[in-house]
Amino acid sequence: MYQGLYLESLIGESVNVFVAVDTSGSIGQVELQAFLSEVYGILAAYPHLHCLLYYADADVYEPYELESQQNLPKPQGGGGTSFVPFFKAINQEWDRHSQAVSIYLTDGYGTFPSKPPELPTLWVVTPGGLALEQFPFGEAVRLLSID
Repeated sequence: MYQGLYLESLIGESVNVFVAVDTSGSIGQVELQAFLSEVYGILAAYPHLHCLLYYADADVYEPYELESQQNLPKPQGGGGTSFVPFFKAINQEWDRHSQAVSIYLTDGYGTFPSKPPELPTLWVVTPGGLALEQFPFGEAVRLLSID
């Protein structure tokens, strides 16, 4: 994402980006660091974005408002995985007037909402995670490497 492959069409526009980082028990330190690197990359490449970061397992934690040169808050979580709380939270947060997208960094193993969200969604999936065609909505891409 930070290389401009996904968000390049948003250059120059003010956009709200809701980012969820999966912190469930199935996500190890290597995966978590890869996710956080992606978040840093997005912030560095697109400083005009208004970014709200959520950590999520079976629950959702905060949102943290992020800026490009800011240190990321300490991750929270470690339980099971449900994608429902994140989409419920952003449904309440989004004002419906501004452009917005949601990005979920995950291995893909969890409970999906029964109804797709209104926002465009990008799933960023770990190697070995859920098959991309199994995501019920949005666009799914695989991280090429997390070393």
